[in-house]
Amino acid sequence: MDPRVQPKKIVVVGAGIVGVATGLHLQREGHSVTLVDPTPPGRGTSFGNAGSIAIGAVYPTGSPGNWKQVPKMLSDPMSPLSIKWGYALKAAPWFLRFLEASRESRVEEISKHLWALSKDGMVAHRKLIDLAKAHDIIRPTGWLKVYSSQQSLDRTREEREVMARRGVKFDVLNADEIRQLEPGLSPKFTHGYHQPDNGFVSQPIKLTEAYFAKFQELGGRWVAEKVRRFGLGPKGVETVVTDLAMHACDAVVICAGARSHQIVAMLGRKFPLDTERGYHLNLNVTEGPELRRATVIGDHGFVLAPMQDGLRLTTGAEFAGVDAPPDFRRIYRMLELAHEALPGLKAEVTREWLGFRPSTPDSVPVIGRSPDHGNVFYGFGHGHIGLTLAARTGELVADLVAGRTPDIDMRPYRIERY
Repeated sequence: MDPRVQPKKIVVVGAGIVGVATGLHLQREGHSVTLVDPTPPGRGTSFGNAGSIAIGAVYPTGSPGNWKQVPKMLSDPMSPLSIKWGYALKAAPWFLRFLEASRESRVEEISKHLWALSKDGMVAHRKLIDLAKAHDIIRPTGWLKVYSSQQSLDRTREEREVMARRGVKFDVLNADEIRQLEPGLSPKFTHGYHQPDNGFVSQPIKLTEAYFAKFQELGGRWVAEKVRRFGLGPKGVETVVTDLAMHACDAVVICAGARSHQIVAMLGRKFPLDTERGYHLNLNVTEGPELRRATVIGDHGFVLAPMQDGLRLTTGAEFAGVDAPPDFRRIYRMLELAHEALPGLKAEVTREWLGFRPSTPDSVPVIGRSPDHGNVFYGFGHGHIGLTLAARTGELVADLVAGRTPDIDMRPYRIERY
């Protein structure tokens, strides 16, 4: 606790991993924090990710290299990318901004902004892990990506070059080296690379729950409510009005994931946030080889992750908005590929899951103080790396709320960049 910090009543809108980590940081500094979310902490999009604390995640989703692959991916029923054409027109303004951010010069700039956040992602999590005594949930196994040919690996060349320029550590592997890390993988995987500094969360919901338990122990609370509007006064937001109550506050933090732009709009500002829908299947393995770490099957863009409750198959960047019904056909087609990747695998599906990644056009999250209301703060738009950046986002928001100057330049993450 910083003795210089003046305690405030703070409402954090959103109880995913970013909201909970932010709430924990604020609560430990002596603030009185209420999390507002109709869904229990960690049970939304935070529940279903691949478990990587990806400190090397510096390559944006939009890039010249990725765009070259889009036409082929959209025509391939086994591809992880899907766009519901009825939604494409609605999303056109977002895609135009996305295309602008995909220029080579912008990719280089964006990678620097992502690296400034992600390089300390694991360090920030360790502080909360120590606080919450959650050491048994994270494993230091790194992040493995495997490919069946040099040609397939070469499609990642631009990404690896950007990573190298930012100083991200990774080791390019041959077939024997892949086998040393993961003996159970198919011998068809002859090329790959490994990022040893990434952490692996073996059950993401348990990490969120551990942070939330410590948050409650320190006096924080969660209410299962939906924000309807904000009551404004001379100092900014003075009341958060939900479907069930009215919460007086000194400050508000918006960490509402894929619906953050709707919350922001209640305060009079528009932001181009869209949703990359992601799917997973949980597999109860009854027979087959052991997988030691989360592994990206790079030829087809899906991840196999050995979670505590089963083998998790995750894939998908589906653009269809948050209200369209789930479509599990594509990920079920990946099951055959999962069996090829792990010869001898026998497993049954025990869970189907869909989540909504909150994605900005430039892959850079929104973190900072509102230019419209001085007591409103933002922490949303983390795309594929919400788990990675959750604890770091909480640190930065806590600094801003306390009036401290963060240790990085916060201008690239401001909401008014769009």
